[in-house]
Amino acid sequence: MKGISYRGNHICFGKYALQALEPAWITSRQIEAGRRAMTRNARRGGKIWVRIFPDKPVTVRPAETRMGSGKGSPEYWVAVVKPGRILYEMGGVTENIARRKWTHLNVADNSGARELMCIRILGASNRRYAHIGDVIVAVIKEAVPNMPLEKSEVVRAVIVRTCKELKRDSGMIIRYDDNAAVVIDQEGNPKGTRIFGAIPRELRQLNFTKIVSLAPEFIMGRDTIAEIITSIRNADMDRKRVVRIASTNITENIVKILFREGFIENVRKHREKNNYFLVLTLRHRRNRKRPYRNFLNLKRISRPGLRIYSNSQRIPRILGGMGIVILSTSRGIMTDREARLEGIGGEILCYIC
Repeated sequence: MKGISYRGNHICFGKYALQALEPAWITSRQIEAGRRAMTRNARRGGKIWVRIFPDKPVTVRPAETRMGSGKGSPEYWVAVVKPGRILYEMGGVTENIARRKWTHLNVADNSGARELMCIRILGASNRRYAHIGDVIVAVIKEAVPNMPLEKSEVVRAVIVRTCKELKRDSGMIIRYDDNAAVVIDQEGNPKGTRIFGAIPRELRQLNFTKIVSLAPEFIMGRDTIAEIITSIRNADMDRKRVVRIASTNITENIVKILFREGFIENVRKHREKNNYFLVLTLRHRRNRKRPYRNFLNLKRISRPGLRIYSNSQRIPRILGGMGIVILSTSRGIMTDREARLEGIGGEILCYIC
């Protein structure tokens, strides 16, 4: 088919329209599938007009038949579309709903599917966006050949990674580079035998233990020190004076050092539903040149994957001794100055400058 469409290339009924950019034969099944997708996307709101009609029959002759005897019987009907033709029109909805597209996700397992397109969220009829741990119904857009799962097959999947940040109760924010899901069966077990990429610990709380056991980059424990450092740093950058962190023995000792050295203004212990929290009041610094400058600069040094130790003679000096190094020693958590006076070393937890 050559040329462009000179008829049916203007909006006549609605406010928004979907226009073809390439020539094609669109079957009646594809037209109905597009109408259903638009209806679900608009949450049964507004009006939808179908501007094309499948009026061209496509005949197919049965296999292993002789030549001759005319054409075969009509198998299906198609609509001949040229570039510029209006396919659908929509009215009675906002521009955001009309422009919204279905989310495509990468598959983080070896089930055979490569890319999924989200159709709807199970158990949430009014929600428009899915988060980590939500079970969705999706269609396979790309699949590996000669595998059990094929293209255009409708499956269930659980969200394991999102580009949208995930904020935990401690204040830590987690953001991934892609949107990914794992294909599961009716019982919630993965169909693949391997999981690729990092998996958050929230899946364990949602009883997806099989996915957690197959994931190679799942952090089993919690890095409490990194969580409180991130919570304090984020609150200080957002100019929040009050921040709440989980109360443990190690966090209480670190907060005592921050309070004793003058990095925080006040601290109190709060109880909520048999859980204890530490409520910190931060201290901000202002000057004449800039309206605001971050006062706290905390940096995590020793991590669960890489522990860093030092003796009393090799403890680093931050800013020529003006900063503070917090260490975990055999006599408890203390600063670098206290460790040098007592002549003991330990694990370097974090820097404060």
